[in-house]
Amino acid sequence: MDHRLSKWAVIDVETTGADASYDQVIDLGFLLFEGTKLVQKYSSLVQYPGELSSFIQKLTGITPKMLSHAPTWREVEKELQELYGVKLIAHNSDFEQGFLKRSFDKIDDGTTREEYCDTMLLLGLLFPEYSSLKLEHFIQDWKIAETETHRGYEDSLDLLKVVLVSAKLTRLDKALYQFLKLQLLEKKILADEFWLMNFLHLSDDELYEIASQIDFDLDAHTEIARIQIWGKRFPEIVKPKPVKKNFDLAFSGQNIKDIFNNEEKIKEMFPLYRKRQAQIDLAVKAGQSLKNSIHSLIQAPTGTGKTFGYLIPAVLFSMEEKKPVLIATGTKTLQHQAFDKDVPQVREFLGLTEDEMKIKLLVGSNNHLCESLFRQEESENSLLGYSQDFDSAFTSLYFETVFFHNSRAKNSDKLIRDDLPYVLKRKNEALSKKEKEIAVDFRSCSGNNCPFKNNCSYIGGLRDAREANIIIGNHSLMFSWPKGMPRPLHIVVDEAHKIEEEATKAYSLEIDQKSFEIYISNLQHLQGVGSLFYLLAQNETTPGESSEVIKTLREETLKAYTMLMDHLTPLGEKMGLYFKRMPKYTELFWNELPMINRETHKEQIATSILNSLESVHFILETYMNHFLPYAGRFDVKNLKSENEIIAFTRWESFFSQLSDYVLTFENLLKDAPNYCRSMKYLDSDGYLFSSSPVDVGRIVNEQLLKTSASVIFTSATLANGTGDTGARGIEWATGYSYLEPERRFKTGTYLPFTFDYKKNTKVFLCDDGPSLYQQNFVEHNLKTIKPLIQKLGGRTLLLFSAKSRFEVARELLLREFEGQIPLFIQGMGTSVVEDFKRSGSGILLGMESFGEGIDIPGDALQFIFVDKVPDLRMDLVINERRDFYESHLGNEFTDYYLAHRTRSLHQKLGRLLRTERDYGGVIIVDNRVKSWKGKTMEKLVKLMEPYNLERATLAEACEQIGDFILNKDTSESESTLSQSDHSNT
Repeated sequence: MDHRLSKWAVIDVETTGADASYDQVIDLGFLLFEGTKLVQKYSSLVQYPGELSSFIQKLTGITPKMLSHAPTWREVEKELQELYGVKLIAHNSDFEQGFLKRSFDKIDDGTTREEYCDTMLLLGLLFPEYSSLKLEHFIQDWKIAETETHRGYEDSLDLLKVVLVSAKLTRLDKALYQFLKLQLLEKKILADEFWLMNFLHLSDDELYEIASQIDFDLDAHTEIARIQIWGKRFPEIVKPKPVKKNFDLAFSGQNIKDIFNNEEKIKEMFPLYRKRQAQIDLAVKAGQSLKNSIHSLIQAPTGTGKTFGYLIPAVLFSMEEKKPVLIATGTKTLQHQAFDKDVPQVREFLGLTEDEMKIKLLVGSNNHLCESLFRQEESENSLLGYSQDFDSAFTSLYFETVFFHNSRAKNSDKLIRDDLPYVLKRKNEALSKKEKEIAVDFRSCSGNNCPFKNNCSYIGGLRDAREANIIIGNHSLMFSWPKGMPRPLHIVVDEAHKIEEEATKAYSLEIDQKSFEIYISNLQHLQGVGSLFYLLAQNETTPGESSEVIKTLREETLKAYTMLMDHLTPLGEKMGLYFKRMPKYTELFWNELPMINRETHKEQIATSILNSLESVHFILETYMNHFLPYAGRFDVKNLKSENEIIAFTRWESFFSQLSDYVLTFENLLKDAPNYCRSMKYLDSDGYLFSSSPVDVGRIVNEQLLKTSASVIFTSATLANGTGDTGARGIEWATGYSYLEPERRFKTGTYLPFTFDYKKNTKVFLCDDGPSLYQQNFVEHNLKTIKPLIQKLGGRTLLLFSAKSRFEVARELLLREFEGQIPLFIQGMGTSVVEDFKRSGSGILLGMESFGEGIDIPGDALQFIFVDKVPDLRMDLVINERRDFYESHLGNEFTDYYLAHRTRSLHQKLGRLLRTERDYGGVIIVDNRVKSWKGKTMEKLVKLMEPYNLERATLAEACEQIGDFILNKDTSESESTLSQSDHSNT
């Protein structure tokens, strides 16, 4: 009897690049099985006569010399073709298929072909708590190997080990295992086509048999994985950490000072702690804002200990006054960092249990997944008799698994949209579409009446937040606070330099082609509106009374769909033609033009686009009017069944989106004061219409400051070091400048520096090199700074603002330094920054944004190279904002345009000094500054304080930085030796 697995192989290839139409295979490895019997191991390099990039050599460890003696592809291909008709298991199998398909095509005889089985789908399904499905994460987390080797056979072997652990661990999770078995019985197409699920049905003996043939201790690594994963799946098994009361918890200025002054006590918990006056000043100022209900603006330079500085007074205030405090971080990443890293430390610091100090994470409603919407869509699809293809069936099973996970996890560990692996959404269009369709809309949420409320991350999060002392959120949440609970009156806005960008997003109205067309296409199948029909039918006072209404609404829906498609089908094409006439049109980035105006745009295509938009608006508005009588008809509290509540949620979501589209079109098609109306186009994404606020500061003042008792804006980079230049732009963007004097401190607080920047840094701006866009830009600069990097023995971070320049630099650095100085490159592994730190003498290469979120204290980093003065995006709204600033507020060039750019530069330079003992140099190259006049350069230098920005040629800058760092090295060594001699004495 044939085994259920039949013939299968785990396979991996390494190639010269990612383009299967151009690049070639240089390494092939596989393990072939018949059932559970290993019948062949294969590994071979492949001869390659071309030039092998330094990047590929670094990634794989394969050298040209190794390939020169390898078999030809013709020889290797014969071994590969023996796998014709076999199930081929690979991680991200689309890559392997792209390179191997041609070889199997050559021998296609009409019988069953090879079939590719992607383990990304399996791992995404079995481990929804993993937001990244990189093979390296599983290998490292489960201690299978230190890293992914990027060699054919070795990666195949590691992948097989991951699959075995996945199967064994899933069988141990009996509830999940039974759940998946039932789901597969319901979804026959998956049972037939999702071959990898067969591994779940293997017995333990069969799993051990496979493991033994590859010399793998399955039990040991399954236990490692279990320890990692079980805590989130079964929160009841996690025991709280014991705490010890450390300080008086009174909320007063004196007590706050006493806490931070108790250096000896704090060092018992955090040995590296040292008292910083700036941190004490920050904590006291934050406490004053909270106590006196006034707004404040505080710049807390790097090294201040900003997060602890505001969290401690916020906790003490909340516990004493019984009032919640919202901590709004700049991004969702920083939000999770605050909750996962800083909050546990604060608990330990103050000695408070989770019950004594309730700190909860909360994210905006649209980032949650609504099980009610999901169930209603599944029900509608079933009633309409949709036959599912593999992608749709997998999507259904995937979200079933996500909701199953959430039913067991505590609120902070429930999965939300941000947790879904991007790679799955990219590979599966149905999954990407479904994720958007079932996003929670707070306006349609039935709250505690929802049958899925106990498992809902949104409702559960709100429930926790109502009882919290501290709510950890982000800027986006702060601006779009959920209904059902009031926003806290006391707020700390961290990373406040991002407030303009976040407020613009929050208060902009947008219509993007893909989402809009999905919404309109759903009209054809009566999705959404069908839920209203169900509600009407279920709530009749006399049988059949809703039939005529339902018939009319169905006809109006299908009529609206037909009319809308008549306009939308050609609209995308017309927008493409309109934009492609632009002199600087590009297919790489979004193109932007002002919204078409009938008074100024007389050409035929512009008129045609405007006519289509006005028609779409009219059709939508007319269509919406048919539903206005039913918009508020149903009260969720009066609904009689779970099905009715689910239908209510779907109907409310449908109508809310319709209302949004009507409002947005209305705003786009008329000239609204204080709003910039624009059209964007990208060939791969289609059109995007947006209406964005210009005077964003006034909106922040009205929507945030006027409705709050105290808002504390804080960041390391609000202005220059002393706040005497560049602050006015931030004061405007935060709404601070619009406040009445009695509602704010007279001026912002600019705390003293913890580090001596003038003594410990050398920062140069060099303009003597080639233009940023010249072909030799990277080569010229790296050639000049090479001796400096060699002199320093690495200890270097290089940041490039464009992918093309980054890739050129990557090749040149590998050729120059591989084998001499360790190289760590963004994208090559999951722990490049940590590996760089540990090396103590490496070169770290990354993109521009990479340099804003890394922390490398000590002498592992002493030189930073930046490839240009950062630019400010020239969107239409930014240009209109500059004009507004100049005419209403002040000098837009210094306080807005240049201040924006230098704040971004400060963020990158902030990587250099992370402790008082750190020192180093920075070089920024940008030949555009040659044309900057004297006053402009004076303003730039002033805005860069506390750094002393100097002008020099690149060669001179390298020489001075080299001398500066080596002299510092010598004096530090002598000081350390002197201290050692003194202690010995």
